[in-house]
Amino acid sequence: MVAHELTFWLAAVLLLALTVESCIKLLNRNSFGIAVAVYVTVFAWYFVDPFIHPEQYDYLPPFLIDQSYGQVMLFLLGFRFFMPMAAHWIVQRRSTGVFDTQRFVPEQILIGAGAIWFLLLVIGIYRLGGDVIGALFPIDSRAGVTMWGREAVSSSAGGFLVASAAYLFNAVTAFLGVLVFFQRSTFWRCIAGAMFAIALPYFFFEGARSHFLAAILPFILTYLFYGRHAIVIKFVILAVTFVCLDQGFKFVTAFRGTGFREALAAENPYQLMDEDLRQSGLNMIQELCFANAYLESGAASPAYGGRYLNELLNVVPRVIWPSKPLIGIDYAKWRGMEDPNSELGVFATVSTGMIGGGVLNFGKILGPVAAGILMTLWTGLLIRWWEQRKSLLRLVLFMLGAALTFNLGRDISLLVLWPVIFAYFFVRFAEICATRRFGQVPQVATVTPPGPVHV
Repeated sequence: MVAHELTFWLAAVLLLALTVESCIKLLNRNSFGIAVAVYVTVFAWYFVDPFIHPEQYDYLPPFLIDQSYGQVMLFLLGFRFFMPMAAHWIVQRRSTGVFDTQRFVPEQILIGAGAIWFLLLVIGIYRLGGDVIGALFPIDSRAGVTMWGREAVSSSAGGFLVASAAYLFNAVTAFLGVLVFFQRSTFWRCIAGAMFAIALPYFFFEGARSHFLAAILPFILTYLFYGRHAIVIKFVILAVTFVCLDQGFKFVTAFRGTGFREALAAENPYQLMDEDLRQSGLNMIQELCFANAYLESGAASPAYGGRYLNELLNVVPRVIWPSKPLIGIDYAKWRGMEDPNSELGVFATVSTGMIGGGVLNFGKILGPVAAGILMTLWTGLLIRWWEQRKSLLRLVLFMLGAALTFNLGRDISLLVLWPVIFAYFFVRFAEICATRRFGQVPQVATVTPPGPVHV
């Protein structure tokens, strides 16, 4: 059904052309080629699922599919048009946080990150009554308790602190994965690798695939950029890693609701899984169709930025603002997720995707363009951090941010970006401490080639 629509093919050709353009820029060492991360995200969330689950699109009216892929084109065109302006504005801003590599040796950064990681791990184990194995291997997943488990809507200061600790633990684990590649001795590489490996099972068995990706993707990206193997070997390892992630996520999807005990005790866990189990959750083109139908039905009108504002105000703890708006509950109810017995009023929330979120905020025409503009601002920030990669701290920020770009495809939300926000606070604190120790550092601007910026 999807492949029969003309806009599907037009959007696919446009995406391919923009991806090739960005790859060429990367090969020419042009930082603006980093936009390829957005194009890969669009492909994964808006072009893959119709071929994995074609039966789920048979009942959608063709005009909705046609309209939705037209909006994907609007998003891509808006992103490409505004990218030069956003990148130029962000990259050229002055900075006080770029330091010579000599000011921070990798071992010092590792010690700081490792101390935070260890402190959070101790707190997490304490929250589980000292159960070390249960904290690191939460095999009961969503059916049990985890280190950072809490109520869905918590109005206490403790709930806010637990949520913050969870995001910080995610960020510092990703930090450790990147730092593995920059330690100058085998001893420190083993220390970084051991802490990183110890934390990964928690994110896997916890059941949130986005959290696991946020932890492991920076490690994978750093390997691709800075690993010592030949490029052919890197791509072979990348292919194997992709297969492992695909199979692992199917395993998580199958058992996270009930826990993994029975699966781990079985001789062949795959016998407990549905033979027809396919990867799920990449259906943002389907949700874009539903978002259009939601507005078309008259159940709601464009929020004119209200939903984005709610996402931004999510930073305010509910203990300070008890009536803080809940995010996406009205749409989830319309999608049939209502549950009067739940504290949220729904048994599950539904992500509308980065383009669907724009549609719900600014309508069917301006919405995709607005989402594209937001992604240009994010990409500009990534380019800025990449240009500042002389600082290892800024390089780690880039790797974490680039990894989170994929998760933004599900929703442009602070709920996705909190790990990199906490990481940025850590980086700025370290840079301020270095300034006080080594003296004031002159303000510098990110260096770009002379002449106009071309994207």
